[in-house]
Amino acid sequence: MERSMKKKVVGAAMVVAGLLCSCGQSQQGTSETEGAEFEHWNTDSVSEWKRVQKWEAYVEAHPKDEMGWRNLYDAKLYYSFWDNTTWNDSVREALMERARKAIPDTYTYYYLAMETSYVAKKRKVYAQEAMKRLPKHPLKEDYVTWCRYLCREDGKELKKMLKRYYESGLFPPDVLYYHYNELQGMEPGGIYLAEWEDDLVPKLMIQLVFGMHRDKVLVNRNGDWGTIWQKCGVPRPDENWAETTPMDEANPSVYFKTQTLKILDWIGAHSERPVYFSARYLNMRWKSKLPKELLGNLYNEGLLMRYSSKPYDNIAVTCRNVEERYVLDYLYLPFSPTEDSKQVYSESSDLAYTTIVLLQGLLPHYQKENPERCQWLSGLLLKATDRWKDVQIQERFASLKSEIRPYHKATTPTEP
Repeated sequence: MERSMKKKVVGAAMVVAGLLCSCGQSQQGTSETEGAEFEHWNTDSVSEWKRVQKWEAYVEAHPKDEMGWRNLYDAKLYYSFWDNTTWNDSVREALMERARKAIPDTYTYYYLAMETSYVAKKRKVYAQEAMKRLPKHPLKEDYVTWCRYLCREDGKELKKMLKRYYESGLFPPDVLYYHYNELQGMEPGGIYLAEWEDDLVPKLMIQLVFGMHRDKVLVNRNGDWGTIWQKCGVPRPDENWAETTPMDEANPSVYFKTQTLKILDWIGAHSERPVYFSARYLNMRWKSKLPKELLGNLYNEGLLMRYSSKPYDNIAVTCRNVEERYVLDYLYLPFSPTEDSKQVYSESSDLAYTTIVLLQGLLPHYQKENPERCQWLSGLLLKATDRWKDVQIQERFASLKSEIRPYHKATTPTEP
């Protein structure tokens, strides 16, 4: 790297490393109740049905154990993925009536009541009662729930919850790095359109807890559209704006992504700010089904797509992001939570995989225009794949490695 570029990358890495130094120190939340511990869901219907039976028997024998009820709820919920007849209104109501009699006026009761209620006013009341009783050491899953919830409800309380979540050591540092890099690639004052709250929580943590990238506007496409237009400073569309083709039951993602692209298009056309959308959501399986007129103004800049009605050299911007703005060394640092190798799905490994997929697209350009950069980036990505050799999706990383290796080999000097 040139000296100035290296100084920028190292400087950014030191800043973020300092901010994230406390992440990953604690692997598990601790329950406030004696007895049962939280049990993660299994991967097949048979195991999950056995889990339902196990926790039914447990709460029968230990009716006051809050975590037993939490596990029973979780087991019933996930078993319904295979048998949707097991999680209807009557089942939920019956479970909550049993929980109300066994553990009334407790954190767990109000948490489950909030999770199972479909009435907005009731959900709000249950949520407020639950957060009043929040344990000293909540589960990671609970932090996720409350941060998602507060994204739509209360900015002041959200900041407190994000700070508490960060200080617990339960927030995966890899996830924070990924979202930091997305923000790093944006121009000052840019607008980020999130698909859902999970995209917002890490970025809001960076803004509200660390005080970084405060100039970026973060909006959730699932939020109130009136609020979206107001935050972005754009006029309201007419009443026919949101009309789309009918829902395709075989490809529901096409419908929802079309809606996202329509929102992005409207904001981009009427805002004086640069507008972005995460590149990881333009899945190739259904990208061809999306309206071409909406895709035509999107340009890949590495981890993000940027809306622009005028063509520009997005490859140059992508190179700048990779060389000067992104902090990529974290991809092969061995500090990811150990449960990544045990879970069926890990957000850390999934985002690492996504980063490698998105950035390897730059290798053909580098191989042709700058072999030294190709050798550097391909080497970094290869080393990153080695870090994830023990995770459940290791075959996906192995496949990536076979695609990247030829670029590294072709640009690595041979011994004389």
